[in-house]
Amino acid sequence: MTDRHPYVVQRISSHYPHIDPTDIAQRIRHSSFVDVSKRYLYFEVPKAACTQMKELLRQQQGAPPLQLLVGKLMETRRDMFVHARENVPLPSLVDLDDATQKAVLESDSFFRFTIVRNPYTRLVSAWKNKVVPCEPGAERLYLAIKGRLPDMHAKDLITFDEFVNYLQAKGDLSEADPHWRRQVDHLFFEALSFSHVGKLENMAATLTRFQQHLGLAEPLMAGGKNVSAPVGLSTYNQDLADKVYSLYQADFERLGYDDERDSWRSGQSAVPEPPPAVIPEARFYDEIIERNLIISGLYEERRRLRADLKRASRLGVMPLANALASLRRGASALASKIRGRSPSDAGKR
Repeated sequence: MTDRHPYVVQRISSHYPHIDPTDIAQRIRHSSFVDVSKRYLYFEVPKAACTQMKELLRQQQGAPPLQLLVGKLMETRRDMFVHARENVPLPSLVDLDDATQKAVLESDSFFRFTIVRNPYTRLVSAWKNKVVPCEPGAERLYLAIKGRLPDMHAKDLITFDEFVNYLQAKGDLSEADPHWRRQVDHLFFEALSFSHVGKLENMAATLTRFQQHLGLAEPLMAGGKNVSAPVGLSTYNQDLADKVYSLYQADFERLGYDDERDSWRSGQSAVPEPPPAVIPEARFYDEIIERNLIISGLYEERRRLRADLKRASRLGVMPLANALASLRRGASALASKIRGRSPSDAGKR
């Protein structure tokens, strides 16, 4: 380590020397939220109430309306842009000076908290909400597991068994996609001394602790967003449960879920009874996947157009730049139309 890295990065690197310091800084910048004046640090865990918590933090900060199409996010719902750093007006740990970082991580007066989730239900949620509907970025999973993108009409969906077997073949989940990365690895659990590790299954207790820390008279409320889309493909059995336990054993043991190793047997723990479908399930996923593939393509086109505009600007080719700008406006208008037609209950985190 050298002095050019922030204090928090050096601290984490001493426990996780195999992770590049630049990657550590990027993860800390995206996942940590600090209010120095109110003396708290929240560290998000994807698929564990992070949407609700960011909305709550925005309320506490009196944030303006969400900015759309910001950062590098590829979202399929406008409300999911709450996950853009620009939309939560709080600095990350690496945005602070070293002395302040040290105080945040070591002072007894700072409330350092996160929210985790039963690994069984968290993985089902990631599969249902990200993998099956082929959210932008999940195309690679269909290519890896099915060998092709979903067909035009009849969809060959990735089953939960296939997804778990894919993860098992990958092996180490410490550096996996954050939606199914092991939680202890995502949190840099060895390096960050949390004063409270809440559980999604008892989120009210965490909100009470947070309310008490802030000195608020009124209870804090967080909207429930961890609702899975209706799909009838997820069924735990002993073999699947054993595989998931093996993959996430560190989460079960370190986060207080080891006594719930058999919780997959409970209907409410592993596979909640799906609500009555408004439209046939096959049609539901057909529409969602088609929408997501189109939106993913539009994001790629937007990225390419931006790169072309930068090159044109450097070369002074203004006519070409103007033409590309016109194409970009057309792509944005098409994206707006597609978003306006998308089902309202799709793509939730």
